[in-house]
Amino acid sequence: AEAVAVADPDAETVWTRDIDLLLAERDARARDAELVDLPTRIPASRFKDFVSDPAGVAARLRRPMPERPYRQTRLGTLFHGWVEARYGPAGTADVIDASGVELDADPTEPPVETEDLDRLRAIFEASEWAARKPEEVEVEIHMELAGQVVICKIDAVFLIDGRYRVVDWKTGRTPKDAADLELKQLQLALYRLAFAKWRGIDPDLIDAEFYFVAEDRSLKPERLYSEEDLVALWSGARTPDASRAPSGETVG
Repeated sequence: AEAVAVADPDAETVWTRDIDLLLAERDARARDAELVDLPTRIPASRFKDFVSDPAGVAARLRRPMPERPYRQTRLGTLFHGWVEARYGPAGTADVIDASGVELDADPTEPPVETEDLDRLRAIFEASEWAARKPEEVEVEIHMELAGQVVICKIDAVFLIDGRYRVVDWKTGRTPKDAADLELKQLQLALYRLAFAKWRGIDPDLIDAEFYFVAEDRSLKPERLYSEEDLVALWSGARTPDASRAPSGETVG
């Protein structure tokens, strides 16, 4: 007992090296458990999730769960398909892997109410967009941004008064407040930048807005983020949870 009492706790023993190795291995495992591979391809519609809730995204990537399409999502998919067919041939970009919400709906799910889809169609037919001829419809552009590939599937692009206008159809509700709109405009900013790069146009010469069909309301953010803004936002949101090399996968 006396020997234990006077022993130097910092003195090395025959076990010191083994203990240090075990502790280092434990710490390494703990760090690895917090890391997830960052997908190579990220849909523009999910960009806001990566920058506003990186921890939540990392948790979902670490333990992916199948996502059943929501009824509102299926309604939006059907409406977008109808608009695309109404305007004619789709855009020129290649179509890549479909995400879960773009696949055939689960036959066990209740069907989308025909009345809801008919109502959206009627509102659209009475809107300013029904009479306009788009330059592009459902064009998909893969844009490199800060080492990632952002998948931008643009609903429609019009040429109005000599300026291009990117329009994103929304079948859901309008943003609840300014902060919500600030997040949602990231999608438009990415679309504008992608279209500008694809066409070789200055992004400042391109407008972008949402059209909330159910409310027959067009909403144009006061400011759209520039490429520098988007890169800075993405870089600032990177945490240990997203510090691994790209995995080659796509987040749907």
